[in-house]
Amino acid sequence: MNKKLKIFLLLIQLFGIGLSLYYKKFLLTIAVLLMLMYNLYVFFKWKKIKMKNNFILRSFIISDIILFCFFILMFRMIQIQLFDSENYKEAINKQVNVERKEDGERGNIYDSKGKGLAYSINMYELSVDPKRFIKVPEAADALKELVDKKYIKDNYKPLLNTINKLGKEERRYKRLNRNIDDVEKKEVEEILEKYQLKRKNIIFLSGRKERRYYKPEQYFFLVGNIGFKKGTEKEGVFGIELFYEKYLKGDKISRIIPSIRSLGIGLPTSGARTKVNLDGMDIYLTIDNDLQYILNDEMEKQFKKTNSEEAYAVLMDPNNGKILATSFFRKNKKNVANPIFQSQVEPGSIFKPLVIAAAIQEKKIKRNTNFDIGNGTITRYKHTIKESSRSVKGLLTTEEILKKSSNVGMVLIGDRFTNEEFDNYLEKFGLYDKTGVDYPYEKKPRREAVKRWNGLKKSTMTFGQGIAVTPIQMITAFSAVINGGTIYQPYLVDKITDKDGLVIRRNVPIAKEKILDEKVSKEMRMIMESAVLEGTVKKAHVDDYRIGGKTGTAQYSEHGRYVRHEYLSSVMGFFPVDKPKYILLAMFFKPQGDVLYDKYGGTAAAPVLGAVVRRVTKLKNIYSQRIENIKIEGKKSLKNIENNEELLIMPDLKGLSAREVLEIFKGSNIKIELNGVGVVETQSVEPQKELTDIKKIKIKLN
Repeated sequence: MNKKLKIFLLLIQLFGIGLSLYYKKFLLTIAVLLMLMYNLYVFFKWKKIKMKNNFILRSFIISDIILFCFFILMFRMIQIQLFDSENYKEAINKQVNVERKEDGERGNIYDSKGKGLAYSINMYELSVDPKRFIKVPEAADALKELVDKKYIKDNYKPLLNTINKLGKEERRYKRLNRNIDDVEKKEVEEILEKYQLKRKNIIFLSGRKERRYYKPEQYFFLVGNIGFKKGTEKEGVFGIELFYEKYLKGDKISRIIPSIRSLGIGLPTSGARTKVNLDGMDIYLTIDNDLQYILNDEMEKQFKKTNSEEAYAVLMDPNNGKILATSFFRKNKKNVANPIFQSQVEPGSIFKPLVIAAAIQEKKIKRNTNFDIGNGTITRYKHTIKESSRSVKGLLTTEEILKKSSNVGMVLIGDRFTNEEFDNYLEKFGLYDKTGVDYPYEKKPRREAVKRWNGLKKSTMTFGQGIAVTPIQMITAFSAVINGGTIYQPYLVDKITDKDGLVIRRNVPIAKEKILDEKVSKEMRMIMESAVLEGTVKKAHVDDYRIGGKTGTAQYSEHGRYVRHEYLSSVMGFFPVDKPKYILLAMFFKPQGDVLYDKYGGTAAAPVLGAVVRRVTKLKNIYSQRIENIKIEGKKSLKNIENNEELLIMPDLKGLSAREVLEIFKGSNIKIELNGVGVVETQSVEPQKELTDIKKIKIKLN
């Protein structure tokens, strides 16, 4: 070969190496470099060969060809090992590795005692592949047994004909039963095993998770539900399910397992896999299912009786903000908002205790301060404010203003505040902000600057008009009036645990602000007890139990105008009066009645308070607070007997309840035999007789 041509080829190859390096085409660099090495070898070798023997010459040519092939093989190996290795690894993984997606179960929701309110269960769908079915004679026998044992609801012969027809059309799927539970699944699998059809995908089961709710008619507006918001995964869309979604939802992971793809069996070389708990957390509410049942039952009765548009209630512990029960009924089923947290209303007269408490706290009035309300009307800024009852007039004390629910009296009390002072207490009671309750989309109230108030605004707000609050705000503020003066943040969830019961999070009472003195709070409890005994809350009275409360009858407004004879009737009550454990707010929207009085809070709402007290005191074994006032003729009183003094003289038990009788003789050696129900009608030992030798007393109740 010409020397100049050789030099030209070598220079071209060197230039190719440089150019490929510049453009980072490294595989081309390797190819040109190998070609350069081969050419150098060949040129150097043939330069030394002078012989012209044909055999030796052919041998050298063949060896050069073999060497060239070796260089090609070397280039290919370098390409595979260095440049295309990831592609080959991926191809191998596709043939060997199987991706398995794992997801955890959604957490459960329980009441305060562990009663399941929302939980996930396994459900299965029973299906058939018609194309495969018609090829296996045993499949028809299995189908008949499944029909006979009611795992399939269809008649056997028509179903068999349908499947055979679909099989001839080469159809691959037909559903037989959508709702097979875990117990039924086991029995279905035994039948398939019996006919050797298990795992052959002829008649087969496919599983899914399904969310179930306990008594949704009671808990829907509180617990909420799950659904599709975005994507294909279900998630919380309402209520507690939505607010605590990040705790309730299970985690998801994807594992790559080396397997035999056709069988889906993991290879022994795949190694040990760490088990991870993917399940969501469990949530325990502050709700007491027993109290929920009582409240819901009584609200439903009154909702139907009053023929209201809506009715809602909340029962709470005023000493810490725990919400113990909620209830909600509505004629319009399309609206799913929960008005306890998401609707603003004018509270009406249940607002009055807040104003009076603030006035006593600021020493602007006392419990016995007198107010002259004249004939029951008062004019402010050319607007006449009237009493709801014509009998309310003359001279009234602060206590009587609340007891008789005097609007004019409240205006006179409001006159003792400046607008700024009044506005300041509205803020202290938390009426200008969300309560912070753990429920989604709590509505925030709108605050109007004091400088924009018209002259009438403060006067109407004193009796609960011209101000809008959510029911949860109202009961939270009212709780401060009776619990010693502290505003607590209400809450619905007590704790969150993992599946092993380990507490991940616990909600504790949050005291926001101390706004009233204990003395003022105690005085307000006494005033509101008189409202139950002698005032507008009489229909909530329960014999021998001390209850405090206030009713409200707010006019219903629509498009900025009040609708004649349409009201939001309510009651706010608490018990026991001395140390309140429960506070209840019940509201009825547009109650109907034969007469106007039937629409007022004292008639439409107050009976619910009394009914709830009767049932809760029995459920929680709350004894009568008036037992010390029942006198025993002779030597003793019940108060003394409670101190474990010896009972010497038989008291007159007529008219007492069984509980009160047992309380009287608690700690004595006398056996009490009770017959019947109700109150005491007769007693085997006459009143005033000495009890020294008495071992047993028979009591008949009627």
